[in-house]
Formats: sequence, structure tokens, C-alpha cells
Amino acid sequence: VESMHAVLTLLLQVGVILAVSRLVGLSFRRIQQPQVMGEMVAGILLGPSFFGWVAPALSAQLFPPASLSALQALSQTGLVLFMFLVGVELDPKLLRGRGETAVLTSHASIVAPFFLGSALALYLYPRLSDDSVHFTGFALFMGAAMSVTAFPVLARILTERNLLNILQQSSINA
Repeated sequence: VESMHAVLTLLLQVGVILAVSRLVGLSFRRIQQPQVMGEMVAGILLGPSFFGWVAPALSAQLFPPASLSALQALSQTGLVLFMFLVGVELDPKLLRGRGETAVLTSHASIVAPFFLGSALALYLYPRLSDDSVHFTGFALFMGAAMSVTAFPVLARILTERNLLNILQQSSINA
């Protein structure tokens, strides 16, 4: 009975997340923004910083703390599968002759978010942390968190805008 309740809770969570993400994502697409940005906003809206603040009892009922580990495991699995599919669609022939560009782009997509996240730590550290956390660790965490999340978002935007296929077509025609 307990495991059935856990499965039903997970299915309800996934259903709500998919529905809200789809609605907000499509509204972002209507205003000519990447759908993935709307989906990220949907995540913020469903998270503790908004939904948990506006309707804490309903948020706790829909996302009880005991269920979050299963939801997180499922979300990580989805991210791994998405990145796998992006990798499957990417033709390695595209990188021939574009090695320097690929390296520069990959480094920039990691370094820029890292520095921006570290700079954001200057603002967030006094507001979110205390003396038990060293600023250096906080800044490194913020930088790493921004760097790690930037790549899947970039891959999603490229996929959504059909830019991976455009790159493949241009390399075939060249």
C-alpha cells in the first residue's frame, strides 16, 4: 500500500510538472523565447520559492519531502537520456575542421556561466549564507552550479531551434 501511494504520488508530480511546464513553455514560445526558458520558469513556479510560499500546505501535499528523492532520481534519468539523444543526433563529421571553434565554444559555455555564477555569489552570500560557510566554497558552488546547468539548456535551445540539423545540413553542403 505504501509503495502504491509512492508511485501514485510520483505520477501525480510528473503529470503536474509536465502540464505546467508545457503551458508555460508554450507561452514563452509565443513571445519568441526558447521554450526551455519557460519550462525553467515553470520549475521556479512549482518550487518552494513560489508555490511553497504562495500555497505551502498544497505544495507540501503535492511534493512531500519523502517523495522528492524518487522525483530527483527520475529527473536525473531524464536529463541523462536527453543528453544521450543530443549526442546521438550530433554528427562527429561536423567537428572536422571546426575543432578550434568547438573548443572555444565549449570552454566559453562553461567559463562564462562559472564566472557569472561566482559574481552572483557576491550578492547572494550575505543574503543566503552564514559564517559556517566560507565565501570561497559558496562562490565555487555557485559557479559550478551555473556551469553545469548551462550545457543542457544550450543543447535544448539548439535542438528546439533546429540548429543542430542546420549545422548538419551546412556541413553536408560544404
